[in-house]
Amino acid sequence: MSVTKTVTVSIVSHGHGDMIPLLLQDLAQHGATAIHRVVVTLNIPEPTLLRWITSSSWPFFVRVLQNDRAQGFAANHNQSFAECDTEYFCVMNPDIHLIGNPFPALIERLQDGRVGCAYPMQTDGRGPAKDLAREVPSPRGLFRRYVPWGKSQEAPKHWINGSFMLFPSVVFKAIGGFDERYYMYCEDVDLCLRMRAQGWQIAVATKAIVRHSPRRASHRHWQHFWWHLQSLWMLWHTPHYRAVISKPVRSVWR
Repeated sequence: MSVTKTVTVSIVSHGHGDMIPLLLQDLAQHGATAIHRVVVTLNIPEPTLLRWITSSSWPFFVRVLQNDRAQGFAANHNQSFAECDTEYFCVMNPDIHLIGNPFPALIERLQDGRVGCAYPMQTDGRGPAKDLAREVPSPRGLFRRYVPWGKSQEAPKHWINGSFMLFPSVVFKAIGGFDERYYMYCEDVDLCLRMRAQGWQIAVATKAIVRHSPRRASHRHWQHFWWHLQSLWMLWHTPHYRAVISKPVRSVWR
């Protein structure tokens, strides 16, 4: 199956000038055959990073967007999607590191017409790769996740974190992209639940493995913690969240 130059990758830098060069080099080394375009959004001014990107040579097109004011995760990736003219659209965090080329395995999963999003296995570099799909963050689900004795039963899989998601572009457009009312946190949960509500499945590609080293800012900064709480409150009042809570369904996961 050919995957030549069929992917647009969206990366957003929130002052990640130390990570973006490493990721771009990873993409050039491992993903150049699959990637047609990389859209890098500078959410805040980063002149040193901008000069480095524009003065370097890449095996794919690189488009740099510079925001006049900071935007949230959802708005930034939706803005990048406007630059997408390929069959597939990939949302990727700056703290992702490629171990090999994940795109052939991911695109293979998307050949099933029922699958609207494919994602890779993830490792933190200290253990084996895992499928990090999670239960929807309901009060009960959060209890099971963070309280040791709450993990006695297997939790259902409702969503995958937005650190690495690959969509057919037609699907991302059909579901309206990310909901920009979420400034930060839960926009990936919301998108997964809306996909489920529209009949799309989410599939893990077990042969695709990436390393992810998240900073987990909501664990350290009150501003991020507050954004997280606001996003949870908004999510809990959506019809697609209530549908999952009232009748959990596992069969939409592949």
